[in-house]
Amino acid sequence: MSQQGPLPSEGTRGRQVRDRDRAFMRWMTRAQLRVMRATGGRMLARMGGHPVLALTTTGSRSGREFSTPVIGIADGDDWLIVASHGGAVSNPRWLRNIADNPQVKVKVGAAEPVTMRGRILRPGERAECWPRLTGAYRAYATMQSRTDRELAVVRLTPNA
Repeated sequence: MSQQGPLPSEGTRGRQVRDRDRAFMRWMTRAQLRVMRATGGRMLARMGGHPVLALTTTGSRSGREFSTPVIGIADGDDWLIVASHGGAVSNPRWLRNIADNPQVKVKVGAAEPVTMRGRILRPGERAECWPRLTGAYRAYATMQSRTDRELAVVRLTPNA
């Protein structure tokens, strides 16, 4: 497995995430995860025809576990996820967590969580898979057009 790609820089153009927006997103994220857990992954567990993964990272400063729903695009045994943050000027916090500690847990539907390793793709790798990702979920292209930061792509690989 190649080395972790660099943490992409923040942008200067795009949606600004204010504290009240962040609080609302946190509430929505928790609500979605609760519904997914309560229904065994039968509700709110698909978006754009793809599974929504419950991604659990370890906080880079706190050391606490944080879970967030992300769209997963299957790539063999791996998953590809995009750090879109809705086209915001900033990267999602879970991306920093993966950069600092690549060990994550991924839960898909009713299955037990699986420990995986997250790796931020380098620019060449990202460019190679970007057309496939935007073909699978067109909203990624729209989100990318809203910001000048390059939306990071993370490959999640099962631990051996």
